[in-house]
Amino acid sequence: MRGLIVKTHAFGDALTASPAAAALVSSGGEWTALAGPSSAEVWRRLPGLRSVIEAPFPAPGVLGAARLVLWTAASARALGGFDMTVVMHASPGVRRWIRLATGAPSRSGGRSPLGAWEKVSPLDSPGFAAGLYARIAGAGVDSFRPVFAVLEREREAARGMIGEGRFLAVAPGGGRNPRDTVPEKRWAPERFADVIRRASARGLKAVLLGDSHDRASAGAVSRLAGAAVAADLTGRTGWGEAAAVMQRCRAFVGPDSGLAHLACAAGLPAVVLFGPTDPDSLYAPGLIEAVRTDSPCSPCYSNSVFRGCRTGRGDCMFRIEPGRVWSTLERILDEDERG
Repeated sequence: MRGLIVKTHAFGDALTASPAAAALVSSGGEWTALAGPSSAEVWRRLPGLRSVIEAPFPAPGVLGAARLVLWTAASARALGGFDMTVVMHASPGVRRWIRLATGAPSRSGGRSPLGAWEKVSPLDSPGFAAGLYARIAGAGVDSFRPVFAVLEREREAARGMIGEGRFLAVAPGGGRNPRDTVPEKRWAPERFADVIRRASARGLKAVLLGDSHDRASAGAVSRLAGAAVAADLTGRTGWGEAAAVMQRCRAFVGPDSGLAHLACAAGLPAVVLFGPTDPDSLYAPGLIEAVRTDSPCSPCYSNSVFRGCRTGRGDCMFRIEPGRVWSTLERILDEDERG
């Protein structure tokens, strides 16, 4: 049996889907993944996959749609011959695209079948996302820790970037992925700097991680925290190097983001901050220490595209005080030192 796993975006969502995909691969058959640019790195590292096909998706706008149509036509041979597709998306457009491209029967995250060829298990509803992916796949999952293999050359690169020491991985940005931009997920630089200075008093130096969009936030944190920041690596690592850097750290602090999911995959104790999103929807029990806002309207979304702050204030993350984050992190550090 030849199967196609479809999870095109985004990086953190693909990591959340990786336990279900790993269970599918281990159940037998020959499996390929269809990825987008933001998820491809997850699937290239999943053990046992036959191959990864990378599509130009998401494809916003008329030009994006035209590119996708041309790519699909040019990729007809690669997309043919599958006996089954497992589409870990709810979008009817994505599901129809995969059906037209492959002609194969499908299991998907839709609310209702688009035809006799499709079986659905709703994804765009409240619930633990990784469990919903496993239900779509019809696979038994032993562990919901994300699957992401780190290469030895990436570990060597991480050693060269930060050397030896006691480090705290910090993600001062976040809030962007191919589907939407959610600045409401971000926490203020002065609050990160407060936590970093407290960690420095415990002998930990911060390593700042993120992509090029996070450089402004990281720069502000560095200016405020001063010598308590060992390295600003925002925009300087790929996902694999970021995971390798995390493996050299004692803990992670940051908002709900792809980096927070990566910290889980790296086995790093993670303090994750939640304003508009729901930790119970996005992370398996025991993988993170969630610090939630006390905003009465939170969470305002879970397994869906962010429609915007309903109150117009966008202050839910501001209501998380640095002292709460530090006390959670300090408890983790104390437990680690006790062994």
